[in-house]
Formats: sequence, structure tokens, C-alpha cells
Amino acid sequence: MSRRVGWIVGGAVVTLLAAGALLMWLTMPGDSAPARTPTPSAAATHDVAADAQAALEAHLEECTAAGAPSGVLPEACGIRIPWGAEFASVTDVRFRIDRMPDLALTGDDGFTADGGVLVATVTGTGQDGTARTETYRTDTWSVRGGIEDTDDGIVVSVW
Repeated sequence: MSRRVGWIVGGAVVTLLAAGALLMWLTMPGDSAPARTPTPSAAATHDVAADAQAALEAHLEECTAAGAPSGVLPEACGIRIPWGAEFASVTDVRFRIDRMPDLALTGDDGFTADGGVLVATVTGTGQDGTARTETYRTDTWSVRGGIEDTDDGIVVSVW
């Protein structure tokens, strides 16, 4: 009988060892090399919409920067202020962007940007000949234009 017990105990030990080895084999990672994080290559694509939004914001900030010639609307900035009714002449215009318009790409290498808030303070001579200063605010300022994806980045042009 002791021989039979030995065989049973031996068989159980071999079965347990085989089950343990199988379990270890099933739970091992498939690749023993450490996981690598991909590094961006020089040819990696970029987010054109985000880059175009940043380029547009930089362009519009340049358009409204202090130091622009007095009384002159910046060209290619999408800024139009209807001051003709109150003023006989304009001597100074100062712009402030309270909210940048949000850019959306169009299918023809262009964009529309809506939802901006632009404030213009105009100084000059009123229709009655007295000094006058008025502040105009538009809560629906929008601009349109084109984008070009160059080696140096996105270039925007506002119409």
C-alpha cells in the first residue's frame, strides 16, 4: 500500500508542477523587451486646425497691437468699423480683442472664424465740429481667409 501512496503523491506533485508551469507560461508577456514609447519623427503630422488657430490668433494680435498708425484700419485683418455717421474726421483708432474667433477649416484650403469679440475706440471730430470719442463693440466678429501649410508652419491670410 505504501508503494501506491508514493505513486499517488508523486503524480499529484508532478501534476501541480505542470499546472504551475502552464499558468506561468500563460501569464508571461509575449515580448520580453521593454515597452517603447514612439518618438515623433520629423515627418510626423501636425494638427492643422490647431496650428491654423494659433497662426490666426498671432496675426490678429499683430493687427490690433498698439503702435499702429493712428486713424488707419489694419489691412488684411477683417476689421471694419462703421464710424462715418458720427465723425467728420477720425484721428485715432485703437482695437482690443476680448475673444478670439474660433477657426474652422473649409475644404478649399480656407477657413472661417466666428464668435470673436472686437472692441474699437475711435477718436476724432464729430459731425458738429467738437472732439468726439466713441467705443464700438461687436460680439459677432468673424473673419475668413486662406491657409497654406508650408515647411515653416501654417500661414494664414485674412480676406
